[in-house]
Amino acid sequence: MMMTSRIWIFTCLTGLVLSSPSVQSQSKSTKQQLAGTESVGDLVQSEQSSATASSATRDNAKRLTTSEFPPVHILYMHGINQIGPGDSLPLRKSICKYLKKCTVSNVHRLYVDSGAFATDAPWPKLLYLNAPIWTSHDEWNASAPFIDRYEITGNGNVTIILDELNWWPLVYSVKCKFLIKSDVLLTGPSKELLNVCQPEQTQPDPASPEHFLKYQWLAKSYVAEIKNKPRHAAIMNRNLKNGLMDWGFGDAVLALGPMRDVLVSGIRQMMVKSLESSGIDLGSAKPDDDGSPIFFITHSLGSYLALDALDTGVFGTHHAALESFRITPKEKVGLDYFSEHTVGFYFLANQVALLGLARLSLAPTTPDGSTPSPESDEDPSSEISHWVSMRDTYLEHRAPSAFGPQIIAFNDASDLLTWSLPEIAGARVINISVRNSGFKIPPFLKGPIGAHGNYVGDESVFRTIFKPK
Repeated sequence: MMMTSRIWIFTCLTGLVLSSPSVQSQSKSTKQQLAGTESVGDLVQSEQSSATASSATRDNAKRLTTSEFPPVHILYMHGINQIGPGDSLPLRKSICKYLKKCTVSNVHRLYVDSGAFATDAPWPKLLYLNAPIWTSHDEWNASAPFIDRYEITGNGNVTIILDELNWWPLVYSVKCKFLIKSDVLLTGPSKELLNVCQPEQTQPDPASPEHFLKYQWLAKSYVAEIKNKPRHAAIMNRNLKNGLMDWGFGDAVLALGPMRDVLVSGIRQMMVKSLESSGIDLGSAKPDDDGSPIFFITHSLGSYLALDALDTGVFGTHHAALESFRITPKEKVGLDYFSEHTVGFYFLANQVALLGLARLSLAPTTPDGSTPSPESDEDPSSEISHWVSMRDTYLEHRAPSAFGPQIIAFNDASDLLTWSLPEIAGARVINISVRNSGFKIPPFLKGPIGAHGNYVGDESVFRTIFKPK
């Protein structure tokens, strides 16, 4: 991520940063909890063992989908406060630590460019205090989410495909044009964020000229006018306000309002792109077709959004003006496919417990007005009922003794922005405490940068995800 020392506080809310890991030995209770779960390492080892047993050889130049053994498929999704692409870099480094002799190829970028996100589609008429968020096709196209796809080769074999899902462009317009702009008059200008919102020039993507690598969200005249305005707030308070609240927590607030329909639609379409790029024809594919096992590795707000996008219980929109973002038949097939093939989630910090407060539901009632017993098979409050149901059905026909959907949540007790994951009906939820590396003054302070950002750098996290059992 493109950050400077002046906005170091921002990284306490962003993607993963590798530093010297603090090696933690797993407690016996943690090992017991993980018994019977399936890791990325288990599946990679199984694939390699099968390849060795059958004397299979694979040409590095082949596409992943032509390999005799399907690769393990990882979808990585960033959290709040993201600046630019590349948040999966520390994860890719950790994968290479496991695979050894590792080569990572950046295959290509895949823009969401169909349906409501088509380059000539009308932009959503969302307003911020009666002012439109988007005002042109260029602004809407500059907001298109995209995938950066990586093929990860270990020991001469392509074994893992990693799709980095980037939803951050969708929130740039509202944050740059309103939050950052208005806070200049109160706290003073944030030079670093103004540079993000107003790069030296708008830069189209040569591979897709209607999309942009950089986009000027603010007028040059405005930036010139405000850049020398006095900074009223104290330095630390200003950094916290600009980074923590405006650029960071603003994402979470947006995810709870009408913007949620746009964000979740973009994530669903990225998931469809991911499947199509792997050679899966959603026009003829059936969800229960054999295919690559899938893991989600998500950070921060990305965990909440990924669950939201995957489950049909929240399909559809809540706002008539956003009807074009309703799920399509192709997306439904794609998400059914994901529901059956997704082994589980790894949450690297999460706000599910906090943001769930905005999604309270009414208790179901029986015809006589009473509340069903807790043992009822119906659980309308479950956010992942579709994934659980389809995954369980899929396993019944292939591995009846296998455990169903699993969610493993890693939590640093000193991380200000993570909560233990509550029990979720139908899924095996495991909370694992870690101690991320970083600056500390025991027992008074642990730096928020390391506490929230260094999950992939933690050795116990690495072992849980990548080491076969």
